[in-house]
Amino acid sequence: MTKTRVFLHSAVAVMVALGICGQPELKAQDAQSLKAGVVRVGEADATPDDGFDAAASMYQGTVVVGVQPPSYTPATWPCGGGGSDSACSSLQLGGLVIPFPLQVITSPADGGEIVWTFTTTSASGTADFKVTITQGTKTVFTYPATFAVSANGVYYGFVGGSIFSGAARGAATAKVTTTVGGKTISGKTTIHLK
Repeated sequence: MTKTRVFLHSAVAVMVALGICGQPELKAQDAQSLKAGVVRVGEADATPDDGFDAAASMYQGTVVVGVQPPSYTPATWPCGGGGSDSACSSLQLGGLVIPFPLQVITSPADGGEIVWTFTTTSASGTADFKVTITQGTKTVFTYPATFAVSANGVYYGFVGGSIFSGAARGAATAKVTTTVGGKTISGKTTIHLK
């Protein structure tokens, strides 16, 4: 009887402490379930040596936030057609499966999967990516990564398993920044956390 009473008092003390102090903040980098990658899915038709905007070296495509895929092994999405990804091998080359873009995220604790596309013309080498979710001046998620890219490529990138630490209800901005050889591109989208 005394052990049960001590256990109950301890449980109440923990609940009171968390209620007063708040739950500990989980940083996105500490989450064990984060998955990230960059995949080349095709060739770019425009090359800088044909007079087409040679100074740009790369172009930002779309940025979406959607639901987590059911599986990353093999990846359910994102995945490219033409046989490069087993889950999408039935799609023709040039097709891309991404999560349905959500403008309202109902559970910031579950986060979502951030997917973006970009094209390189002359950019090649090490690409530094940074994915951030902000609400005003507060950053609720950040994930930096480095991947190799080559010239004349069409790519998609993704970060899944994100948790928006300390997020409040309201609008948030998802931004992806890519830097290769001193050139930087970025794209963003607005989401609403419920």
